[in-house]
Amino acid sequence: MSYYLYRMEAVHNIRRNGDGALLAGMRTIDGTSEWHRAPLYAVVHLRSGSAVLETGRTTFSLQAPVLLFFTPYQEYAFHGAFSGSHLSFHGDFYCIEKHRHEVACNGVLFNNIYTPPFVPLDEEQAAQAAKYLELLQAAMSGRDDLGREDLVIAHLKILLIIATRVKSRQIAETLTQLPADAGPRLAQFHHLLEAYFKEWKKPAEYAAAMHITLKALSRLTSKYLSKTPSALIAERVVQEAKRALHFSHLSVKEIAAALGYDDPLYLSRLFRKQTGVSPREFRQQVGVVLLV
Repeated sequence: MSYYLYRMEAVHNIRRNGDGALLAGMRTIDGTSEWHRAPLYAVVHLRSGSAVLETGRTTFSLQAPVLLFFTPYQEYAFHGAFSGSHLSFHGDFYCIEKHRHEVACNGVLFNNIYTPPFVPLDEEQAAQAAKYLELLQAAMSGRDDLGREDLVIAHLKILLIIATRVKSRQIAETLTQLPADAGPRLAQFHHLLEAYFKEWKKPAEYAAAMHITLKALSRLTSKYLSKTPSALIAERVVQEAKRALHFSHLSVKEIAAALGYDDPLYLSRLFRKQTGVSPREFRQQVGVVLLV
């Protein structure tokens, strides 16, 4: 994927005491803006206009208003005439997995390989999102006092809750609109991939378990998920590797073995291809959070 020289004007940044690392930041964006891979979660708000999103090998056409959600070192870039905001935060500032019982956005907004990484908004939803993004901007632009970070996190939680509810409804509605034969097939593939991605790395293994041809499976995922079976398998493996690197002290060799690779170099090559960094670099930049 090519990258472009874009403008993004900082509204305010929250930095870690000591090393000054960026913990959270919010920027205004326009049609000349670009985002590089970074060790941060991101919420992009396209308030007006239209854009083409490139993420990995997949391209989407977007019409504002829409919210988009990206995980650390996820590849994405935009083209078009649009305006909005770009909010980013480090896992040390707000850990979506630790707050899964409160917000439940992990697996819906973030780390969801089965749906596009965005949430189209209707007029009422757009007004709600804009309200909390304005509150986030105001809080982040305030003084560096003890209450500022808590206020930012509180507004961020509400924004994620709103978006999770909207996207959950949209997913349910999409499933009801699928052709009669497609919905059960996609559900079956989803179930098999979640159950066997550590053992089965070849699309033909999933096709055989579904009693369909590999060509039929490829048509199914390409049409309804905009991805090939191979891409989905690779994304699921890397997603699990990211989780292990972020939420455990397991070595890369141990993570590779748990994911079905005898040689950790196979996982490292796949990981770098997907994220642009090695597993060790990912852990160093994203950090380790132990869930309790």
